[in-house]
Amino acid sequence: METRLHPDVPVTSDAELTARWQGLLALDGPPSQRRLFLAWLRNDGTMVHLLIPVEELPAEPDRAVIGALADLHSVVVDTEDVDPLDLHLAMCLERPGPTQPTPDDAAWCTALESIVRGRDGLDCSLHLHDGKTTVPLLPRRAWPGA
Repeated sequence: METRLHPDVPVTSDAELTARWQGLLALDGPPSQRRLFLAWLRNDGTMVHLLIPVEELPAEPDRAVIGALADLHSVVVDTEDVDPLDLHLAMCLERPGPTQPTPDDAAWCTALESIVRGRDGLDCSLHLHDGKTTVPLLPRRAWPGA
């Protein structure tokens, strides 16, 4: 039986973030729908004790959903009482099918990078999870202290 890491155990690299998503989303089988999971990392690498799934995600990027991420980020920032740039928005796209990125996955990645990073100026990352395996699609820009 695999032990899941506690959110207070720091995540300090892309490889550790991939392993964290793998542990958080370990399933007994493939997912039945597309979901985008949202989590936040503090500058010290610990996770905010919050994991939010966005259910029934369409195959093509949904600009309304992506646009709402900055609003949701603001709520978490207020709860944590930190600067918006002091929280990293970690996302994981879970979906049925092979772990190899599809054109739809690439479109989501591009849209998230353009809107969340570009327009909203927030640091974010994106992983892909198929129920068994997790792979990075959009790595974090930089890790604090690195």
